[in-house]
Amino acid sequence: MSSSGAALQQVRSEFLRQMADGRLERPVEQAAGLPNLCYTDADFFALEQQTVFRDNWVFAAFAHELAKVGDMLPVEIAGQPLVLVRGENGIRAFHNVCRHRGARLVESAGRHRKFVCPNHSWSYGLDGRLLMRPHYHGGERHDVNRAECHPADLRAVACETWHDWVFVNISASAKPFADAIAPITTRLDGYDLSAIGFADRLEFDLRANWKLAIENFIEPYHVFSCHPWLNDFVGMGERDPPTYDANVLLCGYEFGAPDPARGGQLPWFPDLPANKQNRGDWFVLFPNFAFEIFPDQVDVFVAWPRDVGHCRETIALYFVGDGVDAPAYADARRHVVKNWNDLNHEDIGVIERMQAGRYSEGFDGGVLSPYWDPVQQYFAGLLTAAIDGSISQN
Repeated sequence: MSSSGAALQQVRSEFLRQMADGRLERPVEQAAGLPNLCYTDADFFALEQQTVFRDNWVFAAFAHELAKVGDMLPVEIAGQPLVLVRGENGIRAFHNVCRHRGARLVESAGRHRKFVCPNHSWSYGLDGRLLMRPHYHGGERHDVNRAECHPADLRAVACETWHDWVFVNISASAKPFADAIAPITTRLDGYDLSAIGFADRLEFDLRANWKLAIENFIEPYHVFSCHPWLNDFVGMGERDPPTYDANVLLCGYEFGAPDPARGGQLPWFPDLPANKQNRGDWFVLFPNFAFEIFPDQVDVFVAWPRDVGHCRETIALYFVGDGVDAPAYADARRHVVKNWNDLNHEDIGVIERMQAGRYSEGFDGGVLSPYWDPVQQYFAGLLTAAIDGSISQN
C-alpha cells in the first residue's frame, strides 16, 4: 500500500468518529449505512486492505485452477503477493517471495516440481521447505543441510479449501475456518455439494467500490425496479428480507414453479428434500465471497477490490452431474449463463451510479428501510469491527 502509516491512522480516526454518531445502534429507520469516505477515500481503501482483507478468511482462487500436484497460481490479497500450490496433501498458500533477496518466485500459473528463485536459484519444495542454496558457502560449496535451511523456509499463510473454493487468512487471526463458514454449512443440509462441477465463468469490471457490489448482492429491495425477469419469477410480496448470522449475510425465497434459468431444465441435486425443491438461498461470507444455491446449480460471486473506485466481479457457475458438460444439456446451460450475464448487467449501471453518488455532500450513509435494510446496517457494523483496533496493533 502506498498510504503512509500516519495517513491510515488519520483516516481510521475519522471513520470511527463518523461511526460514533449512533448509526449502528439506532433503529434502522433512524440509522445510516457507511459514510462516503468508505467508498471514495484512497487511504480508507488502503486501511481496508491492511485490516479487513488481512484479518478475515478471504477467497483467493478456485481449487479447479490447481487440479494437479505441482500446479502453482500467484494471487494478490490485501496487497500481498501470495502463491497457491497443490502439493501431495492439498492446496497450501505461501508469501510469493524468496527468503534470500526478496525476488518474487512465481509470475504466472503453471506446473512445477518445486519453487526455484530466478535470482540465485534457491529452491523450495511444494511444502515450502528450503531444499538447496547453491554456492551458499562459496564456489561449489552448496547448502543442503536441513537444519541450516529450515529458518529460510517459505512463510506459510493460513489456507483452507471448501469444495472448489480456496480461502486464506494472512494475519492468521481469524476464527477457525469451519467456525467462520458454519452459518452457511448449517443451512445446506440436503444439498450434496460433491455432486456439482464447475461449468462456466463470467467476469465484469465495475467503476465502483467493492462494497457496493456486495451490498447490492444481498439486498432484494431493488429487484422490482432493476430486474424484470427476476421480479416475475419471485415478486416482492413473496420475498423475505435479508438477515445475518455472525460474519455471514443471508437471504432466500421460495418460488412457485421452476424456470429454465432456475431449476427448470438441468439435473437437480440428488435426493433433494421437498423443502429445497422450490427454494433459492444466497449468502455472503464477509468480506467479499458470496454464492447462491438452487435445486440445479450453485453460483459463486466474488467482488475483487481493485482500487477505491473500481472492482472486478467474478461469477462462477456450477451444475449438477451431467448438467456440467453433457451435450444434451448444452442449450440449458447456455440459457442459465445468459440469464446470469443479463442480470448482472442490469445491476452494473445502478451500482456505478451509487458510486458516483458517494461523492455528493447530499448523501452520507443513506436513509434505510426498516424491512429491507437491517442487513446494510449490520454490514456496516462488520466493517467497523474489522477496522476498529486495527493498524496500531499490526
